[in-house]
Amino acid sequence: MKHFKKKIVGGIAAAAVFVVGGSYAWASTSDKELDNSDTDKIEITEKQALDTFSDKYDKKVESIELEPTRDGYVYEVESYDDEMEYNTDIDAASGDIIGTKSDKDDEDDDEKETHYELKPKDAISQKEASKIAENKADSGKAREWKLERVSDDTQTWEVNVLEKGNETEVTMDADNGKIIEVEQDDD
Repeated sequence: MKHFKKKIVGGIAAAAVFVVGGSYAWASTSDKELDNSDTDKIEITEKQALDTFSDKYDKKVESIELEPTRDGYVYEVESYDDEMEYNTDIDAASGDIIGTKSDKDDEDDDEKETHYELKPKDAISQKEASKIAENKADSGKAREWKLERVSDDTQTWEVNVLEKGNETEVTMDADNGKIIEVEQDDD
């Protein structure tokens, strides 16, 4: 019986080492993948992604985010209607819709979540937002972007600029490019 317990304890210990080691290995490559993400493979603009979305769905858009994944860049369009919230992923290389998830607003909530409809025509371009963010960060290249309506009268660009594992997130007014906040993460 003691021998059996030792095998179980040993097996659990080995599994823990594998899980922790694997998590560390994955986490340590995440920043490197972002630093090495190939923005040249982004073929679809945020306008084209929004057009693809609106051709298929009759929903109000709250935000659009472009971020690297292990399979390349993907746009995530967050949208809503009177009863549901939706997340739709669009491949930034092909323009294909690759997934949609929905979540019903919780009827037990006393407070209804406030949504604001994105006005992308009023916003500066992603390219212009990238230039502003890269200049503010002093070095690095823009790798992630999010255009979001945050209130009735404000929409923002959040641009992440990466340089050798260091990340600077620049938030600006999307209508005029004025810097709202700069956060640096020197991991």
